[in-house]
Amino acid sequence: PGIIYAGPRAGVERLAETLKATGRSVLPYHAGLPAETRAEHQARFVASEDMVMVATIAFGMGIDKPDVRFVIHAGLPKSIEAYYQETGRAGRDGDPATAIMLWGAEDFVRARQRLGEVEPERQAGERTRLDAMAALVETAGCRRALLRRHFGEDAPQHCGNCDNCLAPPKVVDVTELAQKLLSGVYRTGQMFGLGYVTSVLTGVVDEKVAMRGHDSLSVFGIVKAEEAPMLRPLVRALQARGSLEAT
Repeated sequence: PGIIYAGPRAGVERLAETLKATGRSVLPYHAGLPAETRAEHQARFVASEDMVMVATIAFGMGIDKPDVRFVIHAGLPKSIEAYYQETGRAGRDGDPATAIMLWGAEDFVRARQRLGEVEPERQAGERTRLDAMAALVETAGCRRALLRRHFGEDAPQHCGNCDNCLAPPKVVDVTELAQKLLSGVYRTGQMFGLGYVTSVLTGVVDEKVAMRGHDSLSVFGIVKAEEAPMLRPLVRALQARGSLEAT
């Protein structure tokens, strides 16, 4: 049995239907369902040994089910505190359990856009929480150590159990490439997508580039062909950090 947190109600319904089609026992849970339906779905989940509950974050508080084997976030949690609490609903019986977070750069784009809707006095705190989430998903180090340090605990450098400890990612310094990318975005007017900016940075002269005179910019051709594949993941990293924003 496991829980998948899938954001808003519509996302919960779509994902539940998709997973049902695989033959797995799946139920949705969100505030839009009648109270008696929510109670029934919760009771069936607690009694089940293989059910997947696709839910909004409203699900899970006070659920007495120690054998939840996995918690998946199909999207960015609201904060590290929320993530820690929600993943803690798995493995309460002491047996191994898995936590998976699936995210994309657009999650951070939407979250940063929503900051403008928050009361001014709360914006700094919300921005700090979002930056902490960005640090968690982008770290190349031990995620558990980062989590524990976030809560003021002392932690060893490696837990030996998170994805980064089990399969350490290759790390490269892309500071110079990031500077080139941001310069390319700025000098082309901050109004083009990655594909166009990549063409300019890698020195591709097509009709659009030539028409705008961007083949004469100082950033034209400053990125080598072998560096180009790094631009897309670099955009994700810069968006997560708030250094680059999509409009």
